[in-house]
Parts: sequence; structure tokens; C-alpha cells
Amino acid sequence: MAGIRSFVAVEADEGSRSEAARLIEALRRSGADVKWVSPENLHLTLKFLGDVPPGDVPEVASALELAVGGEAPFRVRLAGLGAFPSLSRPRVVWVGVGEGRERLEALAGRVDERLAEVGFPRERRRFSAHITLGRCRSSRNLAELKTALAERRNYTGPEFTVSRVVLFSSVLRPTGPIYTPLAIFPLQVGGPNQGGGFSDGQGQGSRADDESD
Repeated sequence: MAGIRSFVAVEADEGSRSEAARLIEALRRSGADVKWVSPENLHLTLKFLGDVPPGDVPEVASALELAVGGEAPFRVRLAGLGAFPSLSRPRVVWVGVGEGRERLEALAGRVDERLAEVGFPRERRRFSAHITLGRCRSSRNLAELKTALAERRNYTGPEFTVSRVVLFSSVLRPTGPIYTPLAIFPLQVGGPNQGGGFSDGQGQGSRADDESD
């Protein structure tokens, strides 16, 4: 049986998605050939899992419940625009995180540690908290895009509350992957988190543009 392409993420809230839409529209005016992510599908990936055998999903969920357990909700603030691998060679356009970045790094570290205990390879690269806004498809008007990003390098955006971690499946389609929650783990104050669990399978997947997830 084929595996379930999966990743672990934090969702952006409505206010942050609206702000990201404003940023995307500003960057779109550069005329660069970028496939932009639909704002309603924006998220912050903690770990990409690849193809997970369906029978292993409960074990993954249990590991994530341990990783999230005892973690209280916290605030993060969008800050800084940039690109991977660099502003001089933009391929992936992103908005970063300022306030709350250390908490996200710690959370991603616990997720990585717990999933390593059930057989997933540890991340070799340092975690970089960001939300992908788009992916460059060609070199058209890259100079204009670089200028637009450089002008917003010190951007400061709104805060949002990280209140849950989600295990998503991702089904690749020509129009973009379809994301569907497999398990949701609320962050709760005090004591081990008992809020994780499987979705009922009735939730609608979300559609995104050319995400690596």
C-alpha cells in the first residue's frame, strides 16, 4: 500500500493570512514569474515526513502527542521577508518570524526528537522558522523581485497565537497539493497534552500552490 505523504505544521491565523495576501500582492507587482501560495493555505512547517505507511500513522501521532505535551500556547510575530537560498538567488520567497522564534525552534526540536525515536531521520539542517509565500519558476523580472524583497527585509508584521500542531497529509495534484489534517494536537497550559487525536476524516483538504510539503 502506498504511503501517505505527510508533514507536521503550525497554521497561520486569519489575520496573518490576510497580511500575507497583502505582501503577496505587493511582491506580485514586481512582475516576477512566481507561483504564489494561496493565503488560506499558508502554514509553518515543523517537519516534513515524506511517505508514511498508513499503519504507522498512529505511532507518529503518539510521538507528536509526546512532543507537544505540556506546551502552552504562545505568540509569534511575522518579521522580515527573504528568499532561499539567498536574496541574490531567490528560489523560495518567504516571510520570517521574529518574536517567538525561539519557542518555535524548541517545538520543532522536540518534534524532531520524538519522531527520531520512531524511526524518522533527524534533521541535518538547522530549523528556520518561515512561511513560504511563493516559488520562482523562471528568471523573469528577478531583479525587480530582489529589489522588492530587499525593501521589505526589515518588515514587521502582526502577531498570531500558536495554539495547535497539525499532522497533515498532502496529495499532489497538477493544481497544487491537497492538505488534509490527520491529527490535531492543541497546545494546553499545564500537564501532558491530552488533546491530540485523529480527525474524523470529514474535514476538507486545503489547496496550495507548489509547496514542498
